[in-house]
Amino acid sequence: MSSLLQKPLWSCLVFLFAAVTWGAAKSQSTSETPPTSPEKHSSAEDRQHLVTVAHKLEAAPLDPALAPERQWAMNFVIVAPDIHVRLCPTLLGDLRRPKYKYRSEISEQLLISSAAFLVEHPDQADNYRAQSMGGIEGVLKAYSAIIKAEPQATTKSLDVLLEKQHEGKLADAVWEIVKSCQ
Repeated sequence: MSSLLQKPLWSCLVFLFAAVTWGAAKSQSTSETPPTSPEKHSSAEDRQHLVTVAHKLEAAPLDPALAPERQWAMNFVIVAPDIHVRLCPTLLGDLRRPKYKYRSEISEQLLISSAAFLVEHPDQADNYRAQSMGGIEGVLKAYSAIIKAEPQATTKSLDVLLEKQHEGKLADAVWEIVKSCQ
């Protein structure tokens, strides 16, 4: 009986080791590695680099040359001790049904743009509504760049948000979506 229990445990340990090794190798392949054991604050240089990367990705989200920068930014936001992004899962929930081709890029952009908003507007750190707007504005910039490059890559939920933005009603539309997450 004990050998039956050890086999699944061994398989899980091998899988866990492979996942950790792959993640470590992937993060080392980026142009810069974010701090893995940060102190109480991220560096000003890293925060500024995050903002720069966010804006580059908003302008060219499909540029393969920016993939290492995207990975760096994602890793940085996850480990930064002083950047606390609150995301509402329903904000981009419609991208799952039907699965949007660039869902990954858009979802990552929401996190990166939200974090960049917090860096650029530290006085808004406790303002969930403003943070959500900052993130979705970055998403809409990236989405606009995507459909400019690939006009067929549209999705109804983001088209609706773009229309709300053009009408000057984006803040209200975003708040209607995220207020249930508060």
